[in-house]
Amino acid sequence: MTPRVAVLSTGSELLRGRGTDTNLATFARALETVGLEIRYHSTCGDDFGRLVDELKLAAARADLILMSGGLGPTDDDLTRSAIEEAFHRPLEFRPKLWRDIQARFKTFKISMAAINKRQAYAPQGAISLPNPNGSAPGFALKEDGVLVACLPGPPREMKPMLDDQVMPLIRRTFRLRKVWDYYEGKAIGLPEGDVDVVITKLAKKHGCAYGITAKGGVINVIAKGTPAGVSRVGRDFEKAMGANFLPAELNAVVAGELMRRKITIAVAESCTGGLVASKLTDIPGVSDVLLEAVVSYSNASKVARLGVSDSTLAEHGAVSEECAREMAEGIARTSGAAVGVATTGIAGPAGGTKEKPVGLVYHAVHYRGETRVVRRVFPGERTHVKERAATVALDLVRRTLL
Repeated sequence: MTPRVAVLSTGSELLRGRGTDTNLATFARALETVGLEIRYHSTCGDDFGRLVDELKLAAARADLILMSGGLGPTDDDLTRSAIEEAFHRPLEFRPKLWRDIQARFKTFKISMAAINKRQAYAPQGAISLPNPNGSAPGFALKEDGVLVACLPGPPREMKPMLDDQVMPLIRRTFRLRKVWDYYEGKAIGLPEGDVDVVITKLAKKHGCAYGITAKGGVINVIAKGTPAGVSRVGRDFEKAMGANFLPAELNAVVAGELMRRKITIAVAESCTGGLVASKLTDIPGVSDVLLEAVVSYSNASKVARLGVSDSTLAEHGAVSEECAREMAEGIARTSGAAVGVATTGIAGPAGGTKEKPVGLVYHAVHYRGETRVVRRVFPGERTHVKERAATVALDLVRRTLL
């Protein structure tokens, strides 16, 4: 018989609209790979009595319970005590958990409150699930034939634990095998409709389901099917996209290529306000190649810091191909970087004209004595324009390096 699955999400913030439960989708996708579906899902606030009731209900109608949240050290983190009450499993102190928690705080040179010791307790008979990305370990136990796995709420902590520890435990417990797989690919520089035509044809050809979404100028496709089917979809999709294919997140691709080839870069930003540099610095190790970043917001800064000429600003204005070109060349020259990238534009909501509308952005990249400038007009409000502009700037760097 196929195991019945219940998911229990905890946290009052989820019921008050202060947070979004993305963990539910993560659970669903992971379970689907072994042929399981979530039959029941409930969200419970930080209320001990209700949480105990939800756990008892889930155990009565499911064979597998996945729970996220409530493993922190504070008074409203109730998962451990609710498991204790619902399943009559006294909490016991785990010295190794306590040593691991202490070591983590020591590594990051963070003072630790006494209440953090609560996280070193686990229900009697439970196996501990180490958390490599946080201080809250999880645990799993069997209760009257029901497998219960409790994981922390933050997605960056929960997902690696689910993939590396809980899913193997589920496969062993219920003797499941991987029946479905996923391919996730990205494309940039093409309209969503063009990418949709390609992935639709490939998914049909190789017997896969698919989905497509667009965000910030990047098109994301997901194909679901047999491992062999999605492998063929991925192979053909990457070939069809050519230079428009992204093997990973754009910032990781750009930073990785710069680091691999030991090419230095410097950034001069106006309308994006440091967003291009921020995306690059999200990648560990980029300090080896990112020399500096300048937010030259005013005309005076563009002149004094980057060497943009007064005549360029007087004749063409700060939002122009000419200014973007001089900004990229100036930051490369003054920093000594091999690559100089620049953005200048009108993020809005005010400041636009008929000739230079809100959303107009010029992007420039200087490399090996040549400067490429790209003009784009982005729809949407201010933050959307900035995000799209930063994406195009990074993609221009990527294409220049190619």
